[in-house]
Amino acid sequence: MNKLEILHVSKQYGKVKGLDDISITLSDGIYGLLGPNGAGKTSLIKVISGLTEYTEGSILYNGKDICLLEAEYRNLLGYMPQQQKIDSQYTVYSFLRYIAVLKGIRKPDDRISHLLDRLHLHEYKSRPLSSLSGGMIQRVLIAQSLLNNPKILLLDEPTAGLDPVERRNLREVISSISRNRIVLLATHMMSDVEFISDRILLMKSGKILTDSTQQELLSRTRVYISDKPYEELLKKDNTIRLVNIAYFNGVPRVRFISENEYPDQVPTTMDDVYLDWMDDSCIQN
Repeated sequence: MNKLEILHVSKQYGKVKGLDDISITLSDGIYGLLGPNGAGKTSLIKVISGLTEYTEGSILYNGKDICLLEAEYRNLLGYMPQQQKIDSQYTVYSFLRYIAVLKGIRKPDDRISHLLDRLHLHEYKSRPLSSLSGGMIQRVLIAQSLLNNPKILLLDEPTAGLDPVERRNLREVISSISRNRIVLLATHMMSDVEFISDRILLMKSGKILTDSTQQELLSRTRVYISDKPYEELLKKDNTIRLVNIAYFNGVPRVRFISENEYPDQVPTTMDDVYLDWMDDSCIQN
């Protein structure tokens, strides 16, 4: 069992706090790190990876400070950054072998062959990266992050730029490789995490707002529909958060979140949850 403890970690960028007193504990499983652009997701991943020093706090792996573990800790990590610059003239195989050499992996051929099979890349191993689709490139980049069989896998926006089919396929890949390791998947897309995450971390303005299961989040947000105009509803209830308005034969159909009870409650979706927590006008208890 792996255990990663982030204890009161802050990161200052000049006068701006990129991370603000974050304390979370991660164990084996998939964690969806969800929040808008600029929430601090990449900053958190970088301090966990050791690429960026934090200003305050500590990070422990199985009870030991990662600053003291140094190389031992780095060998436990797999990291897929948000932005990758790679030489597209590499073949899939030659790129993975190059990364394996950089990581100091001895006799990497068996490991590369295993990952090519696991990620359905074997038939593409001799093709240049420039000939692959966006989804296939992302699979290659996940493969490089897994070369050292990491105990902690950090994925920063792994589905960025992919179409819906490729996003779904990549989510299936991530789910299949999650056993016996901590997987932290940062994204601003709810669909990337709602079906594969064991827990969801909602992040905003450098803070972790909640560390919850999907069911816990769904149970906290209550959603209703009404045929009354939104402005009329808002005059009587200042806890209302608008989800959307549709018109049928000129009659409004208002979908909204409220802390108060209304007659027509409807099932909550994870998109509703995201709006509830991330809308700037949202008030949380």
